[in-house]
Amino acid sequence: METRDYWYWLGVTEDFGASAARRLLTLYGSPEEVFRQHTLPVSGRMQEALDESKRKLDELLKERDGFAAQGVSWCCPVDEDYPKRLLSIPDPPTVLFRKGELPPEEKKTAAVIGARRCSFYGRSMAERFGRELAGAGVSVISGMAMGIDGYAQSAALSAGGQSFGILGCGVDQAYPAVNRPLYEKLITQGGVISEFKPGTPPLAYHFPLRNRIISGLADVLLVIEARAVSGTRITVDQALEQGRDVFALPGRLDDPLSEGCNDLIRQGAAILTGVGDVLSLLQVEDPSAGGKGKRKARSAAGLSAAQKNVLRALSHDPQHLEEIMMKTGYGLGELSLILLSLEESGWVRPVSGGQYVKSS
Repeated sequence: METRDYWYWLGVTEDFGASAARRLLTLYGSPEEVFRQHTLPVSGRMQEALDESKRKLDELLKERDGFAAQGVSWCCPVDEDYPKRLLSIPDPPTVLFRKGELPPEEKKTAAVIGARRCSFYGRSMAERFGRELAGAGVSVISGMAMGIDGYAQSAALSAGGQSFGILGCGVDQAYPAVNRPLYEKLITQGGVISEFKPGTPPLAYHFPLRNRIISGLADVLLVIEARAVSGTRITVDQALEQGRDVFALPGRLDDPLSEGCNDLIRQGAAILTGVGDVLSLLQVEDPSAGGKGKRKARSAAGLSAAQKNVLRALSHDPQHLEEIMMKTGYGLGELSLILLSLEESGWVRPVSGGQYVKSS
């Protein structure tokens, strides 16, 4: 067997995680030496799992060699293409599978995470940061989950950028199924990545494990919306343990979806006020700081008094036409024309049910 075969064997042994593998590698020096041991300082269950994987080694390697036909690649820490960022975390994955690519070492990366059941404001901000990070050439890392993760990644891809989804299942599965279109786009415009071999189902305990890879692949972590107690906090704690910087988007004091972010800020997380905060930390040029920003300022100055009045009445939270009418005093016909003109110039956008929001 080759060195990579031993790494693969250790990485796909069931019920045997990266932390346990790291302890044995520290003790014995290499996967090959771990393989040669008849008895290891592990629990009885783990010893049985290791023994079973030894007996099925030929079957495991044959299965692995068939992954290429599914468009699946894999790497381990001794490979040149193994992400250098992950080598610096406490428990790097022993083996890493992917469809698509891995984040380029030379490009900056930012993880964007948050609540699955987010508010419209949270969605708007996730899309805004995903889009603007991509526009600055920063790769967006997230978990391809519903809510903030998926919105940020979709926006980054729509802006022509790269994004990478870290999965809690095999890379041959689109989970959740509703995000299959995103999954397909990630494969062609970035990649989907997992430490779990193809065919592995999305079990609940996999997701806290995959979160360390999300933060490990990122140079900085952005939290858009989070409840006081949530899986997002696990990723934040892992990011801090890995030495990553954390930004949190402040929210309203009476909004449960902002409790987690406000608490992080109280504990020392940087306040996220715009993409410039992140780009400055990453030492990446902010494309909006030049001509683009000036053009938008000139067009705003050219708005009519009626357009400015309506724009002041809007926010990033959806408002129905009747509510906007009450705030501005315009009739339905007049207001509809003003909103249409603002929509055409990119200042507002309609959402479902006759509601409007200010564009990000």
